[in-house]
Amino acid sequence: MKNSTKKWLALGAGLSALAAVLAFNEKIYRFIFSRHAKPLKFSDDQLPNEQFSQIEEKKKTMRQALKSFESESFERTSDDGKHLCATLFPASQMSKKFVICVHGYRTDGIHEFCAFVPYYLSRHINVLLIDQRSHGESEGQTITFGLHEAHDLLEWIHWLQEHFGQDIEIILHGISMGAATVMEVSSIVPDQVKFIVEDCGYTSARDEFRHTLSMVHLPEQLYPWISSLFFVHNLDFLEHIVPVEEVAHSRVPILFVHGTRDTLVPFEMAIQLYDACRQPKDKLFVYEADHAQSYYRQTGEYQAKIDHLIDQYMKKDD
Repeated sequence: MKNSTKKWLALGAGLSALAAVLAFNEKIYRFIFSRHAKPLKFSDDQLPNEQFSQIEEKKKTMRQALKSFESESFERTSDDGKHLCATLFPASQMSKKFVICVHGYRTDGIHEFCAFVPYYLSRHINVLLIDQRSHGESEGQTITFGLHEAHDLLEWIHWLQEHFGQDIEIILHGISMGAATVMEVSSIVPDQVKFIVEDCGYTSARDEFRHTLSMVHLPEQLYPWISSLFFVHNLDFLEHIVPVEEVAHSRVPILFVHGTRDTLVPFEMAIQLYDACRQPKDKLFVYEADHAQSYYRQTGEYQAKIDHLIDQYMKKDD
């Protein structure tokens, strides 16, 4: 075989290997960050506890019940051109109090917060359920774990101010990735935001990805590779998502909620977040609760914690 032929064959093999690597990288990126990827599969010992299916059945019933509630859909365009959607459930009487509910990874506002809507309405608080970008009815293909979502949340806060006045009062309530999102803005929120409820949020995207890798029996050392894939597609860094640093400079009080048996976001992260906060703070650590189960495991205690914050930091009803 001629040397030139060997060189062409080697070049072809090299290009084929490069194409395979690029295709694999793209597949992994889409699996993690695309809105349409199939859900992650865990082994039997990592599956949610037996209460998971019971809670999901409750949510189906509650979502059905919400169809009889008065509501209005709203739309706005993000600064980078994404079409974003939200649903507003107005309180039965005129109220200047609002809660913005921010859901987690690969769910939507209605599913995540269906149980909270009647509670907040009973406290005469208008409920805005947002669909984060790349979720629900909102546009977008890439989930950024709080990076762009935090900016979207600030824009929803400004949207409320523009539509309902500068004298409104706002609660931010986030679960999981939504909790990371509300913590990401805790140091820069306007005065209208009175307090934050963060439920099972993570300390940083880096820490959460490393934990998830260990859950699926992969080495944590793969994280830099995942981070580089994110940068190539978004020209930004996952390392910029560090809620624990924002909490340390929060402008408002925070209620930290977490289940002690959380398999997706380790309970130890809740301790770190609580310890980092220098503002007035409270905690509800629910024994034996798994990820995002705390409200269903200790509903009364959860509501009492928020009631106390409402009484302490928001104006009394006339």
